[in-house]
Amino acid sequence: MSAPAALAASAPSVVTVPVSVPLSGVQGAANARVPLEFARVNEDRSFLGGLLRVSLSGTVTRAGHVQVQALPDGSGLRVSVPIRAAFRAEPGGVGAFLARDFGGEATVALTVVPTITPDWEADVTVRGDYTWTDPLSVELAQGVRVSVQSLVDAQVRAQLDALAAQVRAAVREQTRLRERAGTLWARAQQPWALPTPDAAYARVTPLNLSVSPFRFTPDALKVTLGAQLRLDAGLGRAPTQAALPLPALRRSDTLTPDVNLSVPVRLPYPELSAAATREAARRTLTLPVPTSPTLRVTGVTLTPQGAQLNAAVQLQISGPLGLRLSATTDVRGTPTLDAAGQVLTLRNVTVTTRRAGLTGRVLAWLADARAQAYVTQAARFDLRPRLDAVRAQVQGRLPFSPAPGVTLGGTLRALKVTDVRVTPDALVVTGEALGTLDASVDVGRAVR
Repeated sequence: MSAPAALAASAPSVVTVPVSVPLSGVQGAANARVPLEFARVNEDRSFLGGLLRVSLSGTVTRAGHVQVQALPDGSGLRVSVPIRAAFRAEPGGVGAFLARDFGGEATVALTVVPTITPDWEADVTVRGDYTWTDPLSVELAQGVRVSVQSLVDAQVRAQLDALAAQVRAAVREQTRLRERAGTLWARAQQPWALPTPDAAYARVTPLNLSVSPFRFTPDALKVTLGAQLRLDAGLGRAPTQAALPLPALRRSDTLTPDVNLSVPVRLPYPELSAAATREAARRTLTLPVPTSPTLRVTGVTLTPQGAQLNAAVQLQISGPLGLRLSATTDVRGTPTLDAAGQVLTLRNVTVTTRRAGLTGRVLAWLADARAQAYVTQAARFDLRPRLDAVRAQVQGRLPFSPAPGVTLGGTLRALKVTDVRVTPDALVVTGEALGTLDASVDVGRAVR
């Protein structure tokens, strides 16, 4: 069996996958991973040349949940966590009465701006800081000031770095950008089985894979993946093709879903012949010659002749005194379409009347320019009824899954023929789908 021949290619299509990551998920992950304790101090210090020894103890702890909010301009996130410091400075010996409790509060705030690495992973850049409401120090006596600021800051800074790492990990895990991009790219390469009367396919050639900039709403982080691909229509089963690896990262400010699809339609010659016969039989021609004979088409038989078509037009010639003759005229030419892509005619035609059984007078009648034009008109094929039937059938099956994980939907308004092929058993036309079609890809399950 020969491989199916591909037909005309449509304009490139874009299949998009919107990715939405709820900020509640990022916030939940951060809350689960950020420790309750940010810093701990437990040490002794000497003051007044060793005359006074002070025991310092206390902790810096979380005072509430981690909060994740979108920045007002939607460019990033603000991650904040309240912390509270509680310390006690307790002198030993006779100075025990100088013991004091002290502390302060602060809000650790991180500004998180997401980015995408060249290997398709979500990442973030983080800037963070905090300011204590009160200095972490206390004066036990004149000239004796105890401070834990330097001890605490080093530990809090370390926790700040850890918090940034947790947010980075949460964004990456919640987004799963590389996984989704890989699934989209794999699904975008699957051939589509088209919902047409005859077995047909659209071979998918992926062109590139893009990602939009991250954007934020009050409750979610959003990004869009888009695969640009070309759909080549064909009859039969799609040929196998090797899968392409995930391409290099490509950024695009806007990604608009758009499916440009061509639908192949097989028109058997007997079907076209019957339609042409019905249409031609409605018209007659009275020749302006003596006895005024009338021509009527009784049949049209369409056959392929290489890249051309031959329409054998059967004629009945009738006139006064019981004149009734039959003749066959061959109209041969190259199939061509009208501007609307709806009606098929023949161009560069040759008209030849079969001479057997005809008198010279009858042959002269059929050689008249008006008779020749009449016969040529019989080789006219209105494709609209067939195209409308195919359009209705395809529309009736939408939404439709042309490949695993892919759903084709939208409105198919009409089919405009853009290509005509002569094959041994049928005329194959390719109809451009006019309307609004879109395709969605489920990237929730891995491709096997």
